[in-house]
Amino acid sequence: MEKKNDVELVKELFEIVILIGLIIIRFLPIGDNNPIIKIAGYVGVLVSVLDLYIDSIGKFSSYDKFHVIKGWSYAIFLLMAIFLVLFLTGIVKINDVWSDVFTLMALLITLPKRLYIQLLEKYICGGKNNE
Repeated sequence: MEKKNDVELVKELFEIVILIGLIIIRFLPIGDNNPIIKIAGYVGVLVSVLDLYIDSIGKFSSYDKFHVIKGWSYAIFLLMAIFLVLFLTGIVKINDVWSDVFTLMALLITLPKRLYIQLLEKYICGGKNNE
């Protein structure tokens, strides 16, 4: 049980460091039209999706049905990584509306995380508890 708590602590510390870093970058005098500023919301979405995936692996990785979720997750991660590269290179521009949408998406993924885990549990376990 202690090992699980240690992993959770490291994960949460990593999230805090990333978010504080993004906040500091936002206040740097590099201009509002800088792509790095606009990508901050997208990075928040990436961190939120990754956090949800890590939590689901810890709970459901021993189930065969989870491999379907894992496959879709890898496809989504690959797609998100491609978009991140496109944003960083400036090929695809992020306007203020999309920047706000990314921030709201990160919140939408993070805040009801327990609900998503419960829905996955219903799908994977048929409502039976894994513990």
